[in-house]
Parts: sequence; structure tokens; C-alpha cells
Amino acid sequence: MAQTPKECVVFHPNNTHRQFHSDVLNGFADAGITLKRVEPEEFQQAVDRMMDNPDLVTLLRPLMAYNLGGNRKVRSIESTNDYTTQVLYRCGFQWPPTAADYVHRFVDTIIGFDYFNVSR
Repeated sequence: MAQTPKECVVFHPNNTHRQFHSDVLNGFADAGITLKRVEPEEFQQAVDRMMDNPDLVTLLRPLMAYNLGGNRKVRSIESTNDYTTQVLYRCGFQWPPTAADYVHRFVDTIIGFDYFNVSR
């Protein structure tokens, strides 16, 4: 990408292959972790209750960028990486499909944060 003309300066180099939520949920289930599915309002109420507990606030801190427990509205900025994907393809690069191993490494990382107090 560094070899593209200077007029080509904005790139969005993210993998074009998406991971389904069901694959992630199944990854947690494979690790022996059962997640309770709830409506957004119930989730927000649980987060608000946790914010009153100083020990739990430490666990929630990494999620604060997503505005859990706050009033501020967070909006995603829509972007497309079609142009970047074409540039990468012309440079000989294609994103590989996301393998099941990716989900397992993701789950292992979350478990490593000790959110579930479970080892795999």
C-alpha cells in the first residue's frame, strides 16, 4: 500500500470475512461457559448495578470505550473497504477466511482476563 500513488491516502485495511456471533457463542459453549442472552435494557440494568461495586468497576473499565453504563451516545461511522480490498488484491494480498482457531484464541483471551474465573 505504501507503493500506491500519493493521491491514494485513505485505506480501511480490515478483513472482509466476518465472524458470526453464533460462532463466538459456540466457542464459549465449547469452553464450558454458558452465557445468558438478555435484552439490551436488562443488560444495561445489570451494568448499572455493577458500576456501584468498586471491585466490579475494575472489570468493566476495559468496556467503558463502548459506553456501557453511560449517557453518551456512541455511533459507528460507516465505512467501506472495497477500495482498499481492490488495492490489496492488486498488490497480491487477499484476506484469508477467519478460521475456527481465531474464535478459540478469542475465547481463550477473554478467559485469560478472568471474567469467568474458568480455565480451559
